[in-house]
Amino acid sequence: MPAPTGGAPPPLSGTPAPVPAYFRHAESGFSLKRPGGLNRSLPPRPPAKGSGSVSRFFPPRTPDWSQPRPRRVSFQGGPPGTLQSRSYDPNQPESFFQQSFQRLGQLGQGSFGEVFKVRSKEDGRLYAVKRSVSPFLGPQDRALKLAEVEGHEKVRQRPCCVHLERAWEEGGHLYLQTELCGPSLEQHSEAWGSGLPEAQVWGYLRDTLLALAHLHSHVLAHLDVKPANIFLGSQGHCKLGDFGLLVDLVAAGPGEAQEGDPRHMAPELLQGCYGTAADVFSLGLTILEVACNMELPRGGEDWQQLWRGYLPPEFTAGLSSELHSVLTMMVEPDPKKHATAEALLALEGIRKLRHWGSPGRHSPSGPDPELPQGPSFQR
Repeated sequence: MPAPTGGAPPPLSGTPAPVPAYFRHAESGFSLKRPGGLNRSLPPRPPAKGSGSVSRFFPPRTPDWSQPRPRRVSFQGGPPGTLQSRSYDPNQPESFFQQSFQRLGQLGQGSFGEVFKVRSKEDGRLYAVKRSVSPFLGPQDRALKLAEVEGHEKVRQRPCCVHLERAWEEGGHLYLQTELCGPSLEQHSEAWGSGLPEAQVWGYLRDTLLALAHLHSHVLAHLDVKPANIFLGSQGHCKLGDFGLLVDLVAAGPGEAQEGDPRHMAPELLQGCYGTAADVFSLGLTILEVACNMELPRGGEDWQQLWRGYLPPEFTAGLSSELHSVLTMMVEPDPKKHATAEALLALEGIRKLRHWGSPGRHSPSGPDPELPQGPSFQR
């Protein structure tokens, strides 16, 4: 091929990065979000095929976790035991969930689970309960779903992360009882109908960075940062949730980590390079999405451009130079050059947002007690 002439940049060449299997129909051209179509344009991932084999000689044996009695799920030691509650009678046909909670409404539904707003009949408080849509298909599928419980317990209780109250399995379904938050950032952005005000965006960025800095300081990677997994809390703050794909970067073996939403995932994940840098990249795309009301591409050259760190000026022209600069640092295509969550929190423009949820209030001088201490783990 002849060399290009003139001052124009050479055309892109080389082998393009592979396109994930989820991107069946690539679209060209960056576009605004379609009403009601945030992340629902992606087809659900197929469930894990973990069903056991069927024997023609021996009667099927019902696994312990398919028994009707509710059993506590925890990875923090101790054998799983039957759940106890003043409002639960095991001799009644209703499930533990039906007997112990008053269901007030549905908060959301996905391919794997549905979430309800409930009131506990035990303490009268409001919670959210997530229930798997379909029963466990087998041991592998069960382990995949229970991983979310283990992820919550590894994160531990932090103001910037959704708190797990308890988890149990009953009749082959998994239940997670968590604190009740507001709508997800995805739902909030969709209801707003345009790019969110930059004052809000800075606050959501800071709160999610606090959550990631906490995870990364314990050498944990979330691997599924996106608007649907960030939830609004009190005073306009937000919390990071859904730890089903969380991975311990020290304990995890080869092939154990899984990718999250392909439109938000970092390019190095396709090469099997998992680390905390991937979370920063995903958060960068998340902020770009909600700040600019931008429909992230499902494939094609536009998708490749985002992976190269390109920020389309037709969408980012309305952003402040400070936010644009931060996004540029976050979507750096080389994971070794990514700004860490701690480094981003140390920026003056983010540190002054300590009380961003209260109008007109800014951080006093001195260290922020919410910032994690210790070395930065960028793996």
